[in-house]
Amino acid sequence: MRLLPTPGRSTPYDALRHLLIRRIGAALVAAALAISPSAAPLVGSVATVRAAAPVCSLGTNGAVKHVIYVQFDNTHLLPDRPNVPSDLEQMPNLLNFMRNNGTLLSNDHTILISHTAGGILSSLTGVYPDRHGQTVSNSYVRTSNTGGFSFPSSFGYWTDPVSASGTPTVPNMITPTGAVPPAPWVPYTRAGCDWGGVATANTVLENNGAVFVTGGPTPLRTAAAIGDTTLFVGSTSGFSVNQTITIDNHQGTSETATIASIPPTVNPPNPRLVVTTPLTLGHAAGTTVFGTVSTNPNGDLTTIYGANTPEWNEGKFSQTSVAGTKDRALAQTDFVGFSIHCAQDSATCASGQSDVLPQEPGGYSGFKALHGAKNIDPLLTGQPASVPVTGLDGKPVVDPFLQPGFPGFDGMSAAASLAYAAEMQESGVPITFAYISDAHDNHGNAGDTHVAYGPGSAGYVAQLKAYNDAFGAFFSRLAADGIDKSNSLFVFTVDEGDHFVGSEPSNPSCDGVTVACDWDSLQDGHPRVGELNGNIDTLIQNQYPALAAQFLGTTAPNAFTVHGDDAPTFYLAKKGAGGGQLAQNDPLNREFERSVANLTASNLYTGATDKLMVAMADQAEMKLLHMWVAADPNRNASFTYFADPNYFLTDFGLPPGCGQLCINPLFAWNHGDIQPEIATTWLGFVGPGIRPLGQTGDVWTDHTDVRPTMLVDLGLADDYALDGRAITEILYGNVVSHALNVGRGLYQQLGAAYKQLTAPFGRLGMASLRISTAGVVSGSASDDSAYLATDSQLNGWLSRRDALAGQISAVLNAAQFENQGATSARIRDLTAQAKALVAEVEAAAP
Repeated sequence: MRLLPTPGRSTPYDALRHLLIRRIGAALVAAALAISPSAAPLVGSVATVRAAAPVCSLGTNGAVKHVIYVQFDNTHLLPDRPNVPSDLEQMPNLLNFMRNNGTLLSNDHTILISHTAGGILSSLTGVYPDRHGQTVSNSYVRTSNTGGFSFPSSFGYWTDPVSASGTPTVPNMITPTGAVPPAPWVPYTRAGCDWGGVATANTVLENNGAVFVTGGPTPLRTAAAIGDTTLFVGSTSGFSVNQTITIDNHQGTSETATIASIPPTVNPPNPRLVVTTPLTLGHAAGTTVFGTVSTNPNGDLTTIYGANTPEWNEGKFSQTSVAGTKDRALAQTDFVGFSIHCAQDSATCASGQSDVLPQEPGGYSGFKALHGAKNIDPLLTGQPASVPVTGLDGKPVVDPFLQPGFPGFDGMSAAASLAYAAEMQESGVPITFAYISDAHDNHGNAGDTHVAYGPGSAGYVAQLKAYNDAFGAFFSRLAADGIDKSNSLFVFTVDEGDHFVGSEPSNPSCDGVTVACDWDSLQDGHPRVGELNGNIDTLIQNQYPALAAQFLGTTAPNAFTVHGDDAPTFYLAKKGAGGGQLAQNDPLNREFERSVANLTASNLYTGATDKLMVAMADQAEMKLLHMWVAADPNRNASFTYFADPNYFLTDFGLPPGCGQLCINPLFAWNHGDIQPEIATTWLGFVGPGIRPLGQTGDVWTDHTDVRPTMLVDLGLADDYALDGRAITEILYGNVVSHALNVGRGLYQQLGAAYKQLTAPFGRLGMASLRISTAGVVSGSASDDSAYLATDSQLNGWLSRRDALAGQISAVLNAAQFENQGATSARIRDLTAQAKALVAEVEAAAP
């Protein structure tokens, strides 16, 4: 889920909630919901598909002419309530397309921490978060050398740096060597294929950053007349005496002034600025007032277009406009969310910008890209940018102010996202990667207040029906274009699962389809739907006051923060010069770990006293779970706390009226954690080279397996070793290398053992997490020998696991992409070693 209170992608914790599901017979849904793709209405014009230049031809004998990749946010294959059909069961147009034409893998898994950014990026890159840098998302924490904390967003354009007050530090996307990871579109564009991103994480512009504004923007509360020297404004925050301010950012009606004084606010508040000289122009109420403006060197509009270009000036205009207005949204609507990365000499990007990837292995020069609806919509519609793309529901794709273009990441419904994918395909962009926002929250328009739905509620079911209709229209439209399973590779998946938090509907026998589930009435004075929000500061103050004195308050010598979540990561540091993160075995760090392991809370739904901790990962275990960024230690947590999935723990404060715990009805779908409903996802393939196995849970996969499977089927390869393995169980023999095909059975056994050895949710990862948890809670201030022994044991397994996983990865990648086979003896030996190490760790687990 990606919530946007203001233009941009996410604040520290506003993108941290989601969803997953359980199980029900398909027969219940079939009668009530079945709509075949051929029966779905065809919405919008069907353009003649234009050939890309140069010709894009992939797969065996050029069988694949189109690639359509769709990644959902929190969409479930299995139901959350026994009587209520799951998300996919309520989208039979998609579900039946996968089951009837290809293979739907139901035993797929996410990564840790399992959030939107990390899940999508591992699917796109084929590597775990420790190799792309987003181990904690959708934002993360960085500890400074003085003990302070910052909260960068995980969502940044591929080459964006982490920005601290505009100063470049390290890449946001970062490999273990400190480089920017290779971009996922490169093998396609090098092969002569234009690649379109539809709200797909970090492959599109993620912000409209052009400038920094110090002071405001704030609106005039009342009109200002010629000769006035007092400006009644919404806020005086950020302004200072002698600062030059600007009133109005529209050309011809703008003027500057200097602040003489900022009178103290009175009761009731009356913020105002007094300027040194009378105004020379009149200004209406609501006009923007802002302070000093400086270039943001790391903003996407600066890095892509450059300062003082028309695009940058539009970004500056938006950033100096009042929040909540169409002007503030304009640059986001025009430039964020959509990108086309072109092959060399492609006419599609003739007017585009250089596609700059300075650290790409093998070099990457002479390529261009188009960014944003303002540049892409005319290509798709053949009309000026003022004419919007039409969604598959027949509605224009516009922002909350009805401006044509990007509707916000939360606004990327199936109707909007699939419309852009179809338009791109029809306009000669044969590779499209699209993101679809989840359906289980009341999104309304982008920017609206989001309220969580319960399973089977009328709004939830209506949104899923709209998604189903959109897929029906999508498949029909593509078929009319000649784009179908005979010449196109379709891939569908989801970023993560999530856990529903709530009690029971007032009518618990509801099925959601014929009888809507009623979650709206109160139960014992509480909402029936909503996560249990806990303030970790208050919980520690109440249950461990001596520890609170060490970390909380202005006089405390140390500080801590958490990345709010149902799997919060904790960051402990010393304050002041020479500070920085506490060492893993620092006695104070260990006291903190042992204490929070025993935190409890009174469940507002059940009245029971819940122990909040389910599992804890120290730093050695985080490395085993691929949650460690070697090249940027400042973003690594002190420890990770996998909590009861009903709770969302934060130290950023709670909604008004909450004490240390309350029900928050705005969010009810928790993820990031380790529970099966969060960890287990699904993955569907349809097209040339894909065996039609229907739905199967026989093959254990995770996000990193998506890319190698696609590349093998398409005859492409990356310039780096992938952490995943090609799912050869679903591939025909004619699309895999001779070496891989000859040894298929042995390679599949090796691949299965490899996943259990190295995947975060593999057997070794989950067993070592139990061992880590036991070690973290052990010991005392006077004797921590048990923990130290456990930590040494985990580090030993880590070293052995990484060495063995590296050998297996090399063998798999050589067979998959270089047609270099290993001997049968070598493959059997590696398989046996992997199984033995997994068994060793499992035997030691509590």
